[in-house]
Amino acid sequence: HIASAAAGCAYCQAHTAHIAEHNGASAEKLAALWEFETSDLFSPAERAALDLALAAGSVPNQATDAHFDALREHFSEDEIVEIVAVIALFGFLNRWNDTLATTLEDSPLAFAEAHLAPKGWVGDKHKD
Repeated sequence: HIASAAAGCAYCQAHTAHIAEHNGASAEKLAALWEFETSDLFSPAERAALDLALAAGSVPNQATDAHFDALREHFSEDEIVEIVAVIALFGFLNRWNDTLATTLEDSPLAFAEAHLAPKGWVGDKHKD
C-alpha cells in the first residue's frame, strides 16, 4: 500500500488496503499507515519494511543502504529479496493500472471510499 501510495496509484492503494483488511489488519492500523514511523501499532520490522516501500516506490527511487541495514536487523536476505520483489511487482502494477485508469471493482472501491478517502485517497479515474 505504501509503495502504491508513493507511486500515486489509487487503484493499487484500494486493493492493497482492502486485502490487508481482509487478511486481518485492523482498520485502526490501516488508518495509521502514514504514521508508521511513530505509531505504536507498527513493529520495528514493519517500520523498516514500510520505510523501504516508501523510498523504493517513489520516483526516482530513494532506497539507500540505510534501508537495507535496517531490514537486516529483522529479516533474512531471502526475506528482503521477497520484500523487494513485492515492491517491484507493484511498480509494474501501479504504472499499468494508473496509466490505463483500470476500473476498481465494487468491494475494494467501497473499502477505499470508507477507509482511505478520509485520509485523502481519491480514486475518481478508477470509477465507472
